[in-house]
Amino acid sequence: MLTEGQRGVSLIEMMVGLGIASLLIVAGAPAFTAWIQNSQNRAAAESILNGLQLARVEAVKRNAIVRFDLTDASGRVAWNVGCVTVTSECPASIQRRIAEDGFVNARVGVSTATIPSPTPVGYFSSPIAAGTGLEAGASFNGMGRIPTDDTDTDVTRIDVTNAASASSRRYVVTIDPGGQTRMCDPALEFSSNPQGCS
Repeated sequence: MLTEGQRGVSLIEMMVGLGIASLLIVAGAPAFTAWIQNSQNRAAAESILNGLQLARVEAVKRNAIVRFDLTDASGRVAWNVGCVTVTSECPASIQRRIAEDGFVNARVGVSTATIPSPTPVGYFSSPIAAGTGLEAGASFNGMGRIPTDDTDTDVTRIDVTNAASASSRRYVVTIDPGGQTRMCDPALEFSSNPQGCS
């Protein structure tokens, strides 16, 4: 009695399958690379936003002036949150992020110029170059506001760009005198999208 042998994949079928898979990988690589660069920028902007919010919360909690500082002059994402007047209850470094922690290609630049209110359409259309204005930061007082008598010049705008790709999505983090922080996408208009900048 004859039995039917096992069926498998022929060499030609396997080669065709590998060829199609290779073409799909090659076609998808640029989109995947762009997605990675955009993700790095967003994660870096969220890290900066979280650091600013932490500084504000710690200032209110400790009823002291707490400062958020971007600490890398080349524009890599590195920051420190710490008390301006160091005591046993208020250390110089409450939390920090070093540049080696991630965001390989994300870069920041800052501005201390007052942001007009309401912000005109297109105000954030020109990016701030990486490393501009650094090292810099923002202080928060016990009320969670930017101190008016602060001797340090506080940043009002932080742009996150990408060193590997000029076409990657850019993010802007803003700080108003009341201590409110916000992350937005300058490619979107605020009037039609709440994630937009102006």
